[in-house]
Amino acid sequence: MNNLTNIYHDLTAIKSLELEKCNHELNNNHNETIKKALMVYRAELLECLEMYNHYLDK
Repeated sequence: MNNLTNIYHDLTAIKSLELEKCNHELNNNHNETIKKALMVYRAELLECLEMYNHYLDK
């Protein structure tokens, strides 16, 4: 079980870094299509992080 916890911690760190990069890209001057794609990706990252946090809180 400890290995699974370590994996979730690693995934949380990776997804948090990806979220930071995604937020940075959203602040750049991209066309509307790219901004929409980034918003969808951001929502998916937030869902993953929420799931990881839910697991780690148990």
